[in-house]
Amino acid sequence: CRAAALSARDTYPILITSHPPTSHTPSNHPPTKMAFVLAAAATPVVAAPKVAARSAVARRGASVVVRAEPVKPVPAGHGKGGEEGARKFNNDAFGMIAKNANYVLFGTAITKCGLENVLMSPGPFTLFAPNDDAFSELCKKLAVSKMDLMNLAQLPDIVKTHVVQGEYKIKDLPDGTQLQTLAGNIITIKGGAVNGCKFKKNDIKVDNATLHAISSVIVL
Repeated sequence: CRAAALSARDTYPILITSHPPTSHTPSNHPPTKMAFVLAAAATPVVAAPKVAARSAVARRGASVVVRAEPVKPVPAGHGKGGEEGARKFNNDAFGMIAKNANYVLFGTAITKCGLENVLMSPGPFTLFAPNDDAFSELCKKLAVSKMDLMNLAQLPDIVKTHVVQGEYKIKDLPDGTQLQTLAGNIITIKGGAVNGCKFKKNDIKVDNATLHAISSVIVL
């Protein structure tokens, strides 16, 4: 009962002798060695919580190789990539634009105008691609917000003006070349620019198109 009442910090002495104690110890017998030992009361043992099993580990010599658990396959398709479970992009004209962080507004405009499937089709196409800075400048010129820009009635024609049926690399675009766009209008190549929008990078090859990065949005 006494032991049960002790806390984890309680201690009590235990007498240890080299011979069992007796009331008649001969006077010529060597003195009995005695020592006191402080014994701590037993500390309760708490079971460690169970931990979920982790990935299997294979040991090869001194190295440890961690094998990932099987992951369910992600259905094929397109979409906003980057996070687990998100849609995946192919290496086509739309996919190249949509997965590039510098072309978010152009990708959004393409989706808004319903041109995703067109730019994911076999093509081939030539795409003149303005980045987010170019779209921000357009918003300033039109005195609209980026959200309002996506709701403009002329947005489909603006986007289609950047797409040409057929594949044209920079060597195929000498000064004076005129191209008909998906909007039905004509754009002209001159002085390292298309309708005054300077080329920033040329001949970006994807599966179904050639892309040319340009400095501003083409507006006719």
